[in-house]
Amino acid sequence: MADQVQSDTAQRVVLITGSSRGLGRAFAEAIASDGAHVMVNSTGTTDLGEQVAQGIRDGGGAATHVAGPVEAAAELVQSVVERLGRIDGIVHNAGFIRDKTLKKMDDVQWQSVLDVHLTSAFRLARAAWPHFEAAGGGRLVFISSASGLYGNFGQGNYAAAKAGMHGLARSIALEGGKANIAANCVAPYGATEMNSGHLPDEFKRVISPAFIAPLIGYLVREECEENGSLFEASAGAFKKVRWERSRGVRLTPDDMSVDALAARWAAMNDFTNSEHPSDMRASLSAMYAPGDE
Repeated sequence: MADQVQSDTAQRVVLITGSSRGLGRAFAEAIASDGAHVMVNSTGTTDLGEQVAQGIRDGGGAATHVAGPVEAAAELVQSVVERLGRIDGIVHNAGFIRDKTLKKMDDVQWQSVLDVHLTSAFRLARAAWPHFEAAGGGRLVFISSASGLYGNFGQGNYAAAKAGMHGLARSIALEGGKANIAANCVAPYGATEMNSGHLPDEFKRVISPAFIAPLIGYLVREECEENGSLFEASAGAFKKVRWERSRGVRLTPDDMSVDALAARWAAMNDFTNSEHPSDMRASLSAMYAPGDE
């Protein structure tokens, strides 16, 4: 059955990239159940995307399938606006992996992963920005990864892209705050076709994508004021992540040497009384404040 598109809908409209299966599908279903009209995006798996949208409609929700590569972000956003008259939020979930160790990775394997994850996040935000401003606000959620937080063997490209999403979200939060444009990152771990082929069925049930979706649903709500934050989510557990640094050491101008720093390396790595700077200003203020040992 073809999508039944309601033009100029009064409902919130949220685009979820890569939502024909796995995490994206769970996010689309949760956001639709929360009252939004979801735009189910897929590339290549058109039939699956239409099936997801139809399933949401059959369940009483509002959904439309929009096909297209996420790399063509401007065209994707424009299609949403043309078909529904507005766009209120984007969940950028689409992506893939091209795993190789650094010494074996070629430029294409590096760039293609950055393009679909990080560059597309930038392009989606840029394309949606004027629509968000005109509507009085908007919500962006970038799906990051534990690989981006902690690194992972053979995933330098993927880890760099996913970590970059957090820096992008932090900058968007600063630039868009006054316009009620919020951006946050979520690093989920859930069973998908991409990562769970070797996992026991019982564990796959425990880490179902459905047990991540409530966080995504809340972050795209208009009432949610969270901005520039990073979260981890898996198996129904939701945790906020922040930067932490040691109190460190301070060398005097008369003792500014490699040997002096090496002698105090244990103190440099002591997190007993750690700091949690909230932004660049707070970070630098603490660096220059007197009193460090």
